[in-house]
Amino acid sequence: MSDEIHRLNCYVENKPGVLARIVGLISGRGYNIQTLNVGPTEDGSVSRLKIAVLGSRRVVEQIILQLRNQVNVIEVTSRRL
Repeated sequence: MSDEIHRLNCYVENKPGVLARIVGLISGRGYNIQTLNVGPTEDGSVSRLKIAVLGSRRVVEQIILQLRNQVNVIEVTSRRL
């Protein structure tokens, strides 16, 4: 399997430390974050993260499963770029 860039869209609770835990989860497993954008949504209690990671489909699926297990993560979707 070849490595490709995948964009992860994460909706998370807007609480202190959530971004650090998500970045730590990804980088702590040896995967490099290509880009990271964070911004508010219409609901002030929720933030949206756009994360581009380089990896195989299998690697990205594993990252998504791990993100979905985080307490403050509401939703995670992905698409290949």
